[in-house]
Amino acid sequence: MRPAPRSTGSLRVAQVVSEVFGPAPLLTFALVQAGVGTAPHGVWTALLASLLIAVLPYAALILLARSGRVSGRFVSERRQRGPILACVLVSVLLGVSLLVWLGADAGLLAVGIAAIIGLLVVTAVNLVWKLSIHAAIAAFVAILQFGSLPVGLAAALLLVPLVVGWARVREGAHTTAQVVAGFGAGGAVFLAYLPILAALQG
Repeated sequence: MRPAPRSTGSLRVAQVVSEVFGPAPLLTFALVQAGVGTAPHGVWTALLASLLIAVLPYAALILLARSGRVSGRFVSERRQRGPILACVLVSVLLGVSLLVWLGADAGLLAVGIAAIIGLLVVTAVNLVWKLSIHAAIAAFVAILQFGSLPVGLAAALLLVPLVVGWARVREGAHTTAQVVAGFGAGGAVFLAYLPILAALQG
């Protein structure tokens, strides 16, 4: 077990970064971004689905952490992650099913399916090793920006996962190797997302 990090200004910054650029905010952003401009109610569809895919799982983790049933809202204890991630997967599956039922646009549905794939990947890895979910989602969402924003701006946003990775290491939540593995997982999910998007677009 790694020693608890010393409480300093940099630690507080790291904690803020982990919250602001955590899995729930970034997934919600990616879903809403995919829903923008799609007819007839893309943003509202994305927000509704994000409740099941991102918001409710995170809210449940907060409640479990406050009751002492899990080791913090980001579940730092690897042995607790399997059952928690399985429950999150059920919620995400319901969210994606909602997208299908509502006739969501291909781009929005592809992001939802990518969330399922990503969750399956990190769940499988976390059964034996503590991969950084923060890093995986940050990397996926950052790479996703190359399809929506000018190349220069999208490239600049690649700094976000790097800062997130620093924050997770600074907090003592992960090793550098676990963060780098998270980046790799996020990149792999993006590669899976591309053919899914192409297939849905027909």
